[in-house]
Amino acid sequence: MKGLARFCRLIVGLVFIFSGFVKLLSPVGTSLIIKEYLTAFHIGFLTPAALVLGIALASTEFLIGVALLLRLRFNLAAWVALLLIAFFTPLTLYLALFNPIEDCGCFGEAVHLTNWQTFFKNVILLPCVVIIFLSRKKVGRYTYPALEWVFMGLFALLATAVLLQTFLWTPLAEFTDYKVGNEIKAAPARSAADLYETVFLYEKEGVQETFTLDNLPDSTWTFVDAVTKSNGLVANASDADFNIEAPDGTDIAARLLEQEKLLLMTIYHPDKFVRRHGVEPIMKIKAEAEAQGLEFVLVASDKIEGLPDDCPVNLADLKLLMTLNRSNGGVTMLDEGIIIRKWTFFRVNRQVIDFCGQEDPEFTLLMTLNRQRMSVEIAVVLFILLCLAKFIVFYKKKE
Repeated sequence: MKGLARFCRLIVGLVFIFSGFVKLLSPVGTSLIIKEYLTAFHIGFLTPAALVLGIALASTEFLIGVALLLRLRFNLAAWVALLLIAFFTPLTLYLALFNPIEDCGCFGEAVHLTNWQTFFKNVILLPCVVIIFLSRKKVGRYTYPALEWVFMGLFALLATAVLLQTFLWTPLAEFTDYKVGNEIKAAPARSAADLYETVFLYEKEGVQETFTLDNLPDSTWTFVDAVTKSNGLVANASDADFNIEAPDGTDIAARLLEQEKLLLMTIYHPDKFVRRHGVEPIMKIKAEAEAQGLEFVLVASDKIEGLPDDCPVNLADLKLLMTLNRSNGGVTMLDEGIIIRKWTFFRVNRQVIDFCGQEDPEFTLLMTLNRQRMSVEIAVVLFILLCLAKFIVFYKKKE
């Protein structure tokens, strides 16, 4: 039984650590999935708290995984793990049966599972967590409980460092189609007929039904109304749908992807951005980019008032902009469609940034990838060192 409990603790601990860590790498992406959950369950009034909820869930999973794996505050960790799995197992069954959202987001953007795959994953974890819970009192307690909290605090600091790296600089790693080093392909241009659909509402004997233009009812039905609605292509665009329109409606995506040394500033929540920062930072970044030999292009999900004529606002889908750069107001350097480097708005707004306009783009890309790899390696090394320190400090210190 003891060996089985150790095996379960290893499996559940590693799954929780991985699940929490990949969510910490992209808290904005996690918040998008949280919003889908809130909308699907008709509690959309909580969407303003989606980012906080996403961070809380990711941090909890990571720390509970650490606690189970290293036997820190084990009784508390077993209770929380049981509550989490007891909540998510029936939830994922509901998702599998009714499919209100397509991706549960349990492993962030790193691993995509169907709703049924997610449910079966939880079905496998459930008995493991139950075994851990039932055997929690048989696990030896350490002599110095305060030291356990110290180590939990150190792992929490590591999680916080990953979050700060993502928010203030760039993510340690990305898993979308728009990660550094990928080449973007322009999506096919879409006409208004592709994006919108008109349906006709008719009534007969007190019953109302909708019909399309190709399937209108006979004369016994009475016309009520005609409604034009989005067919969902824009709102549910995939990561690969790189569509950008000039203010006059012209599709400029293909031209931008042919441009050398292009700097895209993406603002997916213009109202929030202008309310907090105004338009002055946009002009500052534009001036710095052009002074360094880069072409500056501003892309937003809606119009921005107060900008001069030489800084037009190009339009794109909100999801595209959030996937391209997670920072609202962040900038992305492209060279002939290849993503070279990214900066968050926090960085470009607080100091004069070297956008590497005078360097060879291939060299800049190589240096960017090296920095990202080193950041991941540092995080992994720190995690391993903390694990080793725990085993050394707690060696033979059980009650």
